[in-house]
Amino acid sequence: MEWLKNQLVQAKAGDKSARRKLLIIAVGVVVTIALLVSGQTSTQPIKVPSHRSKSAVEVKSGFVHLTGAVKSPGVYPISIGMRLFEVIALAGGFTSKADRESVNLARAVTDGEQIIVSGAGESQLNDGLIHLNKATAADFDKLPGIGPTLSARIVDWREANGGFKAVDDLRRVGGIGDKLFAGIKALVTI
Repeated sequence: MEWLKNQLVQAKAGDKSARRKLLIIAVGVVVTIALLVSGQTSTQPIKVPSHRSKSAVEVKSGFVHLTGAVKSPGVYPISIGMRLFEVIALAGGFTSKADRESVNLARAVTDGEQIIVSGAGESQLNDGLIHLNKATAADFDKLPGIGPTLSARIVDWREANGGFKAVDDLRRVGGIGDKLFAGIKALVTI
């Protein structure tokens, strides 16, 4: 403990070596917490970089809104290259009812997005809307003008692109033109 206090004093005084050591410890703690939160129990060693560039550590690239089945929903600051598992760790981890498969923990997060972690079995919340990032192909099939083939395309697009960032992203799915989009946009949400 004394060594850690010593390193903190040296880092505050501008010692780059002490800062690097503290950064390595912090990254190790974050990775450990993230693995515990995500339920990983692997005994494989984790390779932690010996250092990260100063700009990647200190430069904030924005904020994300994390909601749903996490312990502390809210708005969290993000750094360039930050991954979803890191944001979930900032929020205290998953709740016991979280559907851990509803989100891609390895994907990079971007400024301004809202990330919803589903509870087990949820794809449609009390608002009656179909949630694009949670719904199953069967849920999409219930929308007017959407059949099994187009439902599968929506799910495939979501998985290939790390989820929908806006309802308008539906237009990027092959087979959804302006007319079909106009008929379903009020029935779906992010």
